[in-house]
Amino acid sequence: MNWARVFSGSLVLAVGVLLLLDNADVLDAGEIISEWWPVVLVVAGLLAFLANPRHWQVPLIVIVVGAALLLRSLGVVDSLDLVLPALLILIGVFVIFGRARPGRQSTDSDRISSFNIFSGTEIASHSAEFKGGNVGAIFGGAEIDLRDASLAPGASLDVFAVFGGVEISVPAGWQVAIRGFPIFGGFDNVTVKESVGPNAPMLEVHATTLFGGVEIKH
Repeated sequence: MNWARVFSGSLVLAVGVLLLLDNADVLDAGEIISEWWPVVLVVAGLLAFLANPRHWQVPLIVIVVGAALLLRSLGVVDSLDLVLPALLILIGVFVIFGRARPGRQSTDSDRISSFNIFSGTEIASHSAEFKGGNVGAIFGGAEIDLRDASLAPGASLDVFAVFGGVEISVPAGWQVAIRGFPIFGGFDNVTVKESVGPNAPMLEVHATTLFGGVEIKH
């Protein structure tokens, strides 16, 4: 499941439902949104953490900031004086323990899953039968290195980028078919096609971009 796609679609759906109920005089959408909008940050941070638990620092900061803003919005706390100290503590933890966390993740799994918000990840696959996976970036980025992987028949990647970018590196000799729907964004396949035979392994990339981009290269 592409968490970035689910998150973005659910957010748009929720806003649409609130506006519809507001127009039907069932509730006040403006009041609900003004009070509960920080929930978006909390949920986004949780999804980013679940998708990339090894890169927990930025998701944790997003969750803490969202929770603090939500408490302030609901009147549980009177000010945001706790936010700055909390952020400083989290940054300190990141400085102390960040080096123990590799910035580049290697995996032998046949599938990959990555959801990035206000952050980025690097994943290198060494799978002997890569089948695909899901990659999402919202105000963030992802670098997927498949140059040491071997493709399984029917392999496909689902890529979703909103105000972010996804870079996919493939070995020479792969066929790459990219399909999707760019909205104020674009796709760029700069792989060498002349050296690819008709029986070469095929990777399908299904991409959706909104003010973002997807690049496929060697």
